Amino acid sequence: MERVVDVAIIGGGPAGLAAAMSCYKQGIGNIIILERDDHLGGILQQCIHNGFGLHWFGEELTGPEYADRFIAQIEEKKIPYLLDTMVLKISRDKTIYAANPNLGILKIKAKAVILAMGCRERTRGALQIPGMRPAGVYTAGMAQRLVNLEGYMPGKEIVILGSGDIGLIMARRMTWEGADVKMVCEIMPYSTGLARNIRQCLEDNNIPLMFNHTVTKIHGDKRVEGVTIAAVDK
Repeated sequence: MERVVDVAIIGGGPAGLAAAMSCYKQGIGNIIILERDDHLGGILQQCIHNGFGLHWFGEELTGPEYADRFIAQIEEKKIPYLLDTMVLKISRDKTIYAANPNLGILKIKAKAVILAMGCRERTRGALQIPGMRPAGVYTAGMAQRLVNLEGYMPGKEIVILGSGDIGLIMARRMTWEGADVKMVCEIMPYSTGLARNIRQCLEDNNIPLMFNHTVTKIHGDKRVEGVTIAAVDK
């Protein structure tokens, strides 16, 4: 399949959907969105907590509700998109090569390419935490997907490293699902999460927050059995 477009947007999450609507409002009609997942919305689909939508829609929405508002606009404007589509290569002349299970290999020539693929969380390897590689060590985003979308509990006794908003929200979510969240550790002397999330997620659920502490070792061979936590200096 070959196609020529004015703008190709790689990624159908919140950034890609917003970019598509902005292009449309600027009079660009020949747009295509390429999304590797089987639905639009990206990370919003697993963010079932509220707090979205105040700036764009003037009301507080959950992540899926926020995504649905954007998706409805995309559908209304008839902006085409392809799901289950993995981009393989972008050439210097802005030709995109992608793979789709139904359409095969796609070749899309674009005047402009917008990269809206989101980001990846740092893994324990990137954080350089010593230990084996046992099951039961997850990024917060992966734990969120398992619980909120797939219906699996990663574990019953939880330690969370990092006090960003997703870490704080997952501390609360795990507690509500019956897990014992031992603590949230933060290497910095302050949290990078919102004050309201510290209050609503940790304080309201009696979950300790340890500043200037980090995980220095992961114990266990087949399955994680514990972690060593140490205070850090300035």
